[in-house]
Amino acid sequence: MNAASPPSDDFPDVAPPAPPAPDPAAVGWYVRLARHHLGRGPYLDVGGRDGALLAGLAALGPAAGLAATEADATALRAGAPGCPVHTDASTLPGPVAALTAVGVLDHLPDDALDADVGPGGWFRALEPGGRALVVAADADGRARELLGARWPTPPVPRGHARIRELIVAAGLEIVREGSDGLCRGPYGRVPAGLDPRTAPAATQRSIGRLTLAPGSGESAVLIVRRPA
Repeated sequence: MNAASPPSDDFPDVAPPAPPAPDPAAVGWYVRLARHHLGRGPYLDVGGRDGALLAGLAALGPAAGLAATEADATALRAGAPGCPVHTDASTLPGPVAALTAVGVLDHLPDDALDADVGPGGWFRALEPGGRALVVAADADGRARELLGARWPTPPVPRGHARIRELIVAAGLEIVREGSDGLCRGPYGRVPAGLDPRTAPAATQRSIGRLTLAPGSGESAVLIVRRPA
């Protein structure tokens, strides 16, 4: 699907809502993915905004945050008390084994991709062989196809293929890629909890793995690594 696709007939042609913050179930899934794919840390949560993911990572192992702004750093510290939070990558104590970047690319224009919080920064922050979990809204995904104008468009929308391309261009390797599935809704007139199309996403979250194919949901989800 491309960016010019028409809205779904199930909804009126209205301005898209703002992208929602990750819900607790999503954050819990990200933490389980980090434990399974990234190991025990140390973790660096990049570009976090409320501290929920950083706090979850801290329950697994040593964890710190890297914020894009002082305001974001303040929110991270409030949401994950006791976790060090930086606004400058040069103050990090050293490379990390594991990194998370959830929603970062949704706000980052192409001319800022080499910033500390962008893919170039992820490459520099990871130790050789280190891995990252990257999540970004998929502008070419099934959820946008179903919702049309009601899809919560991020500030910088990109499709899965473009997200993958930017990550590879930064020197990182793709280990695994998939989707979060149809995990929000409603995607039509049926309530989300009764819509069978949401069942695969619920199952994926419940087992704490990445099983759904790219393009099948709301967001692109990728496990990447810095070459050893």
